[in-house]
Amino acid sequence: STGTTCTHDSFLLTHSTEAQIAIAAAFIEYFIEWFFFPSLKGHWFIVYPIYCVVIVCQFIRTLSMWTCGKNFHHLIRETKEENHKLVTYGIYCFSRHPSYFGWFWWSISTQVLLMNPVCTVLYVYLSWKFFDDRIRDEEKTLINIFGNEYEQYRRKVPVGIPFIN
Repeated sequence: STGTTCTHDSFLLTHSTEAQIAIAAAFIEYFIEWFFFPSLKGHWFIVYPIYCVVIVCQFIRTLSMWTCGKNFHHLIRETKEENHKLVTYGIYCFSRHPSYFGWFWWSISTQVLLMNPVCTVLYVYLSWKFFDDRIRDEEKTLINIFGNEYEQYRRKVPVGIPFIN
């Protein structure tokens, strides 16, 4: 997807076997706990605030894709394409990777919303590991493509995911 075309694949819910397993695990945990321990589920004082977090995180992810426009792609670009620009305005003033920031916090907050304690812990670890690896790889290519311009931007703007600089 490029910012001008939004399809089901733009949201990466089916991008890998690992993602599909994580989604299945979340549903399995939810329904097992709901069946055997229904008192663990549906506390409004958790559901309503976390539902707001889920919406805000999805909004941040979507806004980052929209802000980048044709510069946004789900695959890490190895070379600079024609009209490829470093986007540092809008939501990118607050996070170098707002799409990853939104997706990271969205994935974890969905598990808190479902009150899935096991998957919450797993999603924290696995999402962090995925984004740590992904951001390291992507930033190497961004430095190769944009050089000092990206280095300066990188020094000024955080990622927003704990322990990922």
